[in-house]
Amino acid sequence: MPLGENFIGLKFRKFNRFYTNVLGFLNEHIYDSPFSLTETRILFEIYNTRDCTAKVLQDNLGLDRGYVSRIIKHFEKENLIYKQKSEKDARNHYLHVTSFGRTIYKKLEEKANQQVEYILNDLDNESQEKLVIAMDTVESILSQSVQTNESTVSIRDYHISDDIKVMIEKQRTFYAETYGWDQSFLEYLHETFDGVIEKIWIAESGGRFAGCVGLVKQNEKTVQLRWFLVDEAFRGKGIGTQLLQKLVTYCKEKEFERVFLWTVSSMSTARPLYKKIGFEITEVKEEQLLWGKHLVEERWDLEL
Repeated sequence: MPLGENFIGLKFRKFNRFYTNVLGFLNEHIYDSPFSLTETRILFEIYNTRDCTAKVLQDNLGLDRGYVSRIIKHFEKENLIYKQKSEKDARNHYLHVTSFGRTIYKKLEEKANQQVEYILNDLDNESQEKLVIAMDTVESILSQSVQTNESTVSIRDYHISDDIKVMIEKQRTFYAETYGWDQSFLEYLHETFDGVIEKIWIAESGGRFAGCVGLVKQNEKTVQLRWFLVDEAFRGKGIGTQLLQKLVTYCKEKEFERVFLWTVSSMSTARPLYKKIGFEITEVKEEQLLWGKHLVEERWDLEL
């Protein structure tokens, strides 16, 4: 990397650290409230957005669907918001603040104004004008960069404990909402992580979970493919294919001889992908009651 680029990168990170400290100081001394920053942003969005839905919050704030859902439930429990079914589409529910929610919003808004006053109080008019111009410049330049890269998907080949929690929640939500699988599937999901995890890949876009897949080691020559999922918001972008290709490439590099997976016959979306990568059905079980549904299990194998 050229010296100039390295210098700019260091200055960029230094500013990030400085501004993070400024925000942290303000939140600690001025913005004291029982709500996290994300919860506050969501409440602000609901209050100020016409026909606000959970999907609108996800898109506008770049947040995970499960995370937004949990906050909405929390807000309902605390009587901050209520839902109103859409007359045009019964599947959609518009979110509105309650009278109590409006009172809380006004107090938070007042706190936010105090933040601004606190930081500007010791600055003269000339310094304030320079600050505003600098902020406009930063916003203008970075907005162009963000818009250019907002659809970029990255795939990392390492995981932390929080990733596993997200993977479990994503899988549970998807199979419960799409196929009606019951609570016993969640218990099964937790058990799948008891095996020897060889590798996990996480796809992300704009800081949001986009998909995942992993390998569990069976022996020195065989691994099992598990936890393959692409988030609904990112389907149709080739992420599933990228995940599977990275998995297969890794297996070849590590000189595994076989990859296998278990699925059910009703998984119509994933089956073409498995065939595309080279998997073939090698075993079909009798229909059985599984996770609250009558399902036919299939084993697919890929010889490397």
